[in-house]
Amino acid sequence: MTKTEKRLDKAIRVALTHACEQAKETVSEFLWLTHTADLKKLPQSLKINCFFNTLPINENQKQLIVNLIIDELNTIDITINAKAISFLKE
Repeated sequence: MTKTEKRLDKAIRVALTHACEQAKETVSEFLWLTHTADLKKLPQSLKINCFFNTLPINENQKQLIVNLIIDELNTIDITINAKAISFLKE
């Protein structure tokens, strides 16, 4: 991994950690999130999985989490589609 890729990976982790912490505070069913990405093929390779203790969650909660993730990634100039975000039960 190059220095640039390491910096990018760290920036993604920090942004998603912020989104995760905010989601935990606002959606009681939310547990955690994880991501996978090929750093050479961003943003199309970035996939995010959000885990909940119960599903389904309502559309407002889902949209709130999507917006948190998209907004945090936008701060590091990464734009993803909401379809890249999955909602799963742990």
